[in-house]
Amino acid sequence: MSQPAPHVLLNRLLAIVGRSFPQYLLYSRPYVPPGQENKMEAISAIVDDQNGMVARLSQMVADAQAPPRFGEFPIEYADRHDLDINFLLGLATKYQEQDIASISEIAEQLQLAPAAQSLAEEVLGMAKGHLDSLTELLPEATSKS
Repeated sequence: MSQPAPHVLLNRLLAIVGRSFPQYLLYSRPYVPPGQENKMEAISAIVDDQNGMVARLSQMVADAQAPPRFGEFPIEYADRHDLDINFLLGLATKYQEQDIASISEIAEQLQLAPAAQSLAEEVLGMAKGHLDSLTELLPEATSKS
């Protein structure tokens, strides 16, 4: 079985990063209890990181003479609006774990494209760091501190 072209795999990464659950949370307006605004600030910082990576991924796809494709947010996100941020953070960690698994698979498939694989590995490291950040925001984690 032949491997997809690097730009196809990079577009998959672009969709994962550019249409992540933290990205969706900025649009969904979750309920944030008073005194917990820092949780949305942390989500915003994650999205800023992701947007920087989206720009780099898009450039690499464009350099390969292919159009960058973001796709749409997963349909399952649609019923995740106006909910409490603490509940949504639990979902965010689960989605982030799924994203990490997908990113890892894509990075492995890019073995024959070293520059693209290197960028995919950066995306993977960033995603793992974001998982740590999301985990620290969970209500159980903050109550143990």
